[in-house]
Amino acid sequence: MVYQVPQFIEEDVKLMGLITFTQLWILLFFIGITFIFFLIFPFWLAIIFAIIFLSSGFLVALGKVNGVPVYKLVLAAIRHFWLPKYYLWKKARTTSSYFPLQEKVSAKIAETPKGSPPFKKNLTPETLKKLTNLLDQ
Repeated sequence: MVYQVPQFIEEDVKLMGLITFTQLWILLFFIGITFIFFLIFPFWLAIIFAIIFLSSGFLVALGKVNGVPVYKLVLAAIRHFWLPKYYLWKKARTTSSYFPLQEKVSAKIAETPKGSPPFKKNLTPETLKKLTNLLDQ
C-alpha cells in the first residue's frame, strides 16, 4: 500500500493562543526598547516614541502580507539591501585554446597583405576526427 508523504509542512509551535515563540521574542524586544525610551527621554516624549514603536512592533510581530509573516519580510528586505548583489546573467568572456575570440581572428585577417592569396587549410582525416571529438564533448 502506498502512502502519500506530506511535504512543505512548516508550522511554528504555538505558545499561547495565536502567539508563537518568535512572535513573543519580537514583542519582548520592542517592549524592552520602549522601557529604555522611558529611562532616557522625558515622559511625554517617551510616550510618543512608545506609541509609534509599540504599534510598529505589533505590526512586525503579528502582521501578515500574502500569508507570509511581516518579520520574515523585514529580514528578507534587510538581507536584500545589506548583502552585495550578484548578477549571474552577465557572463564573462572566456577564451578557448582551440577557437580564439572573433576580435583576434579579424585582426589577423586585417593584417595580411592585400596582394597575397587567402590562406587555405587542408583538412586531413586526423583534423576532422579532432574536430568531431571537440564537438562531441
